[in-house]
Amino acid sequence: MEDEINECVRKKVQWNQLPGNIKKLLNDSPKGYERIILDFSIKNQLRFRGSLVRTVRKDERKYYELLVQSSIQRLMLYPYHLADMIVKGLRITPFIYYTEVVAILIESEKSYDTMPNFTAADCLRLLGIGRNEYLELVAKARSLGRRGRSKAIRGLLPRVPLNIPMQSWWRVELGYVLEEDVKPLSDAEKSLIDLLIDRGSQTAGTLDYNLVKSLYRRGLIYLDVPITGADKVSVPPLKGFVMNRIAGDYFETLLYKVFVSIDEHTSVAELATVLQVDASLVKQAVSLYCRLGFAEHLQPPPVTPQHPSWSQALTTHNHRPYRQITPLTIDSRLEEDALQMEPVLIKDMPSTSKQLPQTSLETPSNGSGQRVAVLFDSTLAAYLMMGNLSPDLKSHAVTLFEVGKLCDESLDSLLMELDKVAADPEIEGEARRYLAAAACLRIALRTLRPKLRPLDLLRCEALHALDAPARARLLATKYRLAISTAPLSREARAGTAACSLAHVGPAPPEASSPWMRLYLYHVAGYGPPTLLLTKGTVLRGVPRCLLGFSRLAVSWWTAESEASALPAAAALAAANSALRRGPVLLQAAGVRSPPHVAHLAFPPASLDDIEDPQCLWRKHGGLRRLMRRLRLTRTAGYVTLADIGVPDLGCARPPSTVQLVQTRKKKDICGIAKPVSEISVSSSESTDKTADFKDISRLQSPIESHFAVTPTTDSKTSSPSNGFTTVEGGKLLCEELDNLNLDPHRSKESIACSDDFVPIHSTSISIEDLKHSKLSMSKESITEDIVPIHSTTPSVENLKFDKDEKLINQMNDLLSPAEESVSMFTQLSNKLTEISGEGDSGVDTAHNFSDEETCKPERWTILDLQFGIPLFDEALCEKVCQSIVDRIAKPELLDKIKEDNEFVRSDLLKFVSQCQYYPGEDMGIVKRGTLVPLPRKNLVFENGRISEWIGK
Repeated sequence: MEDEINECVRKKVQWNQLPGNIKKLLNDSPKGYERIILDFSIKNQLRFRGSLVRTVRKDERKYYELLVQSSIQRLMLYPYHLADMIVKGLRITPFIYYTEVVAILIESEKSYDTMPNFTAADCLRLLGIGRNEYLELVAKARSLGRRGRSKAIRGLLPRVPLNIPMQSWWRVELGYVLEEDVKPLSDAEKSLIDLLIDRGSQTAGTLDYNLVKSLYRRGLIYLDVPITGADKVSVPPLKGFVMNRIAGDYFETLLYKVFVSIDEHTSVAELATVLQVDASLVKQAVSLYCRLGFAEHLQPPPVTPQHPSWSQALTTHNHRPYRQITPLTIDSRLEEDALQMEPVLIKDMPSTSKQLPQTSLETPSNGSGQRVAVLFDSTLAAYLMMGNLSPDLKSHAVTLFEVGKLCDESLDSLLMELDKVAADPEIEGEARRYLAAAACLRIALRTLRPKLRPLDLLRCEALHALDAPARARLLATKYRLAISTAPLSREARAGTAACSLAHVGPAPPEASSPWMRLYLYHVAGYGPPTLLLTKGTVLRGVPRCLLGFSRLAVSWWTAESEASALPAAAALAAANSALRRGPVLLQAAGVRSPPHVAHLAFPPASLDDIEDPQCLWRKHGGLRRLMRRLRLTRTAGYVTLADIGVPDLGCARPPSTVQLVQTRKKKDICGIAKPVSEISVSSSESTDKTADFKDISRLQSPIESHFAVTPTTDSKTSSPSNGFTTVEGGKLLCEELDNLNLDPHRSKESIACSDDFVPIHSTSISIEDLKHSKLSMSKESITEDIVPIHSTTPSVENLKFDKDEKLINQMNDLLSPAEESVSMFTQLSNKLTEISGEGDSGVDTAHNFSDEETCKPERWTILDLQFGIPLFDEALCEKVCQSIVDRIAKPELLDKIKEDNEFVRSDLLKFVSQCQYYPGEDMGIVKRGTLVPLPRKNLVFENGRISEWIGK
């Protein structure tokens, strides 16, 4: 609603011409529309003449006074584009403006970080007040008395501006000059004043530099930085930039948009077209960059004739970190009273809300660029800044973070600084990560750049500052390929940042969430036992699938860093704490010690390596499936493998889709376990096997509430979803069933009426699947997925049945209540016993067979997969970069890369949908967006399959 009204104000639509729906939004109030016009004009610092505000306010001077007051209160940049009105009309120069800004902050004792980035940088340029100087001024101000405190604080501030750098192509404009201001001037200075009065503005290089500098510091003239639509500028590594905060006002937002979009090959007019922004606003932004020294004009206007004094002029900024404050007074030979202009005391006024106007953008053109973009996130810039690796490297890191871009033309200086970073084996911890990031970035640039030049570094978060159409136009115009670094933070959303480019990196936003891990395990059939728990779940003990593991890894939904292996007790406590705020991924990490982790680059170095029987990509069944399904031969990245202390049995035939089995409704579940009296085992009774399977499908576990309480929608008291309400009763029943001893000579009738048969749930296979399977299936086909556990209880095979022998043999494989607590080591032992003659050396010895025919234990289980260039291991980084150069970054493969990304994106979204809903539910496909869908059900990955976790 507000955007529509602001758009009407921007287009100068009068009240009588407003559409009917806009008038209804304003409650048919012309006065309300006038208030919005005034507020919008002040927040966006619009010029009085030529805008709609002149129909609301008749006094032009009062309007500019109100605009300046509002801008100071909101700590905005000085409105240089209105300097002709503010300096000449109100006698408020940039120096006076920033003096008032700093005085207000000191008087209210606010932090220096309160000042926005560009405002602080301009204040440092004119006043010489940085962070250290500001803290010193605040300390002095605290010792002042209450009477006259405001004036005393202003007395602590500099009385004249610094000697700022000037360029000869800048323009000199006459300011607000009174008769008293002219009296102390020299004859040469008076002549220059007369020249400006008679002939108007002059090019600074044609005038005496010393006279221009003197009059500027007296506040009698001001400088204008002219920019035309045909001008081109370059942005070198930033120096003198102050990293405080982002205010979010209209002009600051535009500055960051232009920062990430501009380069020395694009003119100002072309940039305005790409961003679909008014060209005058882009000119203002580029003019400010040149004024602050953040950009350099590539072809400045010629200055003829140039005054000889400019050969000794200060034209470059000499930024020094935390430099000492300049003396508060000018040369002692000059009279300070003659130099000083009395600051304007501005009354306080409430700050207004900040609103960025939205611009309607068109679809991008079909043009194709020639550059390659390397996408990174803020973490890399932070590593380069915090590592204290070298002073000059910090300026590049600040540029990567604030500008969000480092063009190919500036990469030579970056590489020179990266070469100075020396590896130190004694450095450990976080500092080691900083060194590794710098070393990997150097390797990546030196490997990619010779073949893929020109190559630019782009920060994903800076690209997201542009709205989608502008981002798409920018990338389509300048770039042909995007390559991501890895791992990336969740906010990076590299797939969205790359738009429709061929992208070697993560495609969907879900790639940086726990969904991706479950998807990998589902596709490969290999992975550590894993639980994905919804928000609000409470763990009361170690889940059954994680029994036997002393180390567990906990990853909450918003976690960015890799989860570390914690002791089981600490992991459960951390999981329960995190589950109060969001979903949690809980994984088996080690049996007796933390897991051994290894990284495997893809694509393999050559096709010969893939065919080599000794290659892990050939040996490991799960890796083979990943390579085929995710088409890893046409992308680059690495797979993280883990040795968790026990071989991964895997799954011989991973299901193509996830089908969750809907649990019975609570009203159909009894509060205690009851005998299954419906099963008839009489030899004289003729019943078909389908009915018996129905009876088996009703088997339930007697103690499902022991481990967890899952949130239920039909219970206000958060009672267990399986209906048990008495914990003591459940424990007693479990104890009795465990100690149960069946007599093999009992009659069939007594068995049918006894309490020996208890409901059982198996997480490795769903009984619902057995109902629809063929009754002629062999016992061996069932035991492939349900591992028989040998216990002391009598086998059902001892019972002599006439017609249902095969059915009872299948029931023999079901786990009894006493065997549910048997650890995974017993299952593993039996599984390995069945595989005769096959040893476990981390090798899939059946690599000559298809995945449908064999499934062997693997020492290395699949933990994670990341697309892009790794920035933590130098050798791995070099392998991946070399693969990109040699095999992927080819023109004929770009379209195929796009197709592969689209397939992975859609396949992952289908997987997420299948994990959210039961079969037959009206689920649809989860729509792609900026927010990753949260899990709706507790999920477990065990024995190569994903199913709904029932709380055990």
